Amino acid sequence: MNLSKSKFADFKNNFRASKYTKYFLLFSATLILVGAIILATLGFNLGMDFTGGNIIEIQASGEISKEEYDTVINVSREVLDEYDLDLAQDQRVGESGQQAVSIQYQNKDGASTSDMEEINSAIVEALKEALPDYTIVNAESKSAVASAELLTNALLAVFISLIFILIYIAIRFEFLSGVAALITLFHDVLIMCACVLIFRVEINSSFVAAIITILGYSINNTIIVFDRIRENLSMPSLENLSNKEIADLSIKQTLNRTLNTSITTILAIFMLAVIGVPQMSEFVIPILIGLLAGTYASIFISAPLWATMMRGGKHSIRERAKAKAAKAKTSTNEVEAEATPIEE
Repeated sequence: MNLSKSKFADFKNNFRASKYTKYFLLFSATLILVGAIILATLGFNLGMDFTGGNIIEIQASGEISKEEYDTVINVSREVLDEYDLDLAQDQRVGESGQQAVSIQYQNKDGASTSDMEEINSAIVEALKEALPDYTIVNAESKSAVASAELLTNALLAVFISLIFILIYIAIRFEFLSGVAALITLFHDVLIMCACVLIFRVEINSSFVAAIITILGYSINNTIIVFDRIRENLSMPSLENLSNKEIADLSIKQTLNRTLNTSITTILAIFMLAVIGVPQMSEFVIPILIGLLAGTYASIFISAPLWATMMRGGKHSIRERAKAKAAKAKTSTNEVEAEATPIEE
């Protein structure tokens, strides 16, 4: 244990995040490029929330056992196969005393609204005949129009939040810090979208919630690093260090905090993905990918990117701090000169 701690301490003392930035940028660029190619060829695997679909609840007289649940699902799949439809989602609903199985399936490609109404009626009748011991208590169609409006409003909210994040960081730190933070956030979201495209994870409204969650989590890690950068830039003992060296030092000083919070969060989400219900995968998998991307981006991308943009700049935090100190000193000298009586 002591040997492991010693190795980690040696690694941390010699750690320079900027040395590995180009490798992580290359990895991210490759992943995003693959995602862009899949987006152009196959597109997202959109779920019912965005394509529209149908929901049927099949109710039992009491609690449904696992064997009964599997039977209902297998029968439902057979019925849907007759109409070239796939079961998109299934779940147990209702209280323990009287439970139902909810099945969801998307509209048939190219089918009009009237055609789908006829198909849905035929499916309900086929299920009644195949499952005489169960009751169809609910059969409804879900429109994609409302979901499209939900997506538009959610994306608008994300865009507005990004603008406010930029304004806050520009005021709290400086404008280029805000730009670097926004680029990092876009990076995390693009990585998440690329992986969702590559692994063909179904996209529903929960994916929008995952994006918002990742934005909030990633900006927290990034702000911690930038706050330490601001503190180090104002220290006279570090004034001979370059912006790149300040960025590396700040990342090293916050590395324990970043790794501890990220690893504990990732482990919790990973366990949720492993032992959680299958329906949660649409939310948990994007969150897990976003957490991993946000962790390495806050260490290897955000601060080194800020240092690169600040190279040769004349309006860094350090220059502003020096100018402010010089101005305060000048004002003090002027006040002292006015207060000193003139000897005749």
